[in-house]
Amino acid sequence: MSQMDQTEPSKPALRADAERNRRLIIDAAYEAFADEGLDVSLTEIARRAGVGFATVQRRFPTKAALVTEVVRAQIAHIGEDAARSTTSDAWTAFTTPILDCCAHQVKDPGLAGALAQLLSAASQPAVREPLLDAFEPLAARAVAEGVVRKDITIDDVLLILKGNAGVIANSPGEEAEASQRFVEMALRGLRSEMPAER
Repeated sequence: MSQMDQTEPSKPALRADAERNRRLIIDAAYEAFADEGLDVSLTEIARRAGVGFATVQRRFPTKAALVTEVVRAQIAHIGEDAARSTTSDAWTAFTTPILDCCAHQVKDPGLAGALAQLLSAASQPAVREPLLDAFEPLAARAVAEGVVRKDITIDDVLLILKGNAGVIANSPGEEAEASQRFVEMALRGLRSEMPAER
């Protein structure tokens, strides 16, 4: 057996190990940001993840890169839900993923304040582009059917998510009720005043 034949089988295992470490780091970072804010050190994140500092730095050379990945992991499902939507109602198709994401924020109110800061990173292409890909068709359809204002952008969606996180963080004991009220009012602001002519 050649040397190449002997070394090739180890590559998939190494890739699996690297992916496992990446997931551990992202999960640990989210918890650390929630507990200590965005000023928490990469050393502490490495400790929580059970990996070496060098491993964290190799995967995420800067804190900003890690924050961006945490944001993407936390809101990835909003794009996935939007892409899978098959409802015939344009308004429901557009708003359901937003409502789902806001409900997800309510489930863990202790993280809401940190998430409000984390969502600010969503202006970065790595976070923004998957959301644009998912929401643009839904928004275009909703505008065409006259149920959503023509000037709505992905920034409006992100503002709702950031605002909801802030409402939750500042409504101890009443997170669900406050969030529901805020989201209802925010979504009302996206509605078109005039239905499209049929």
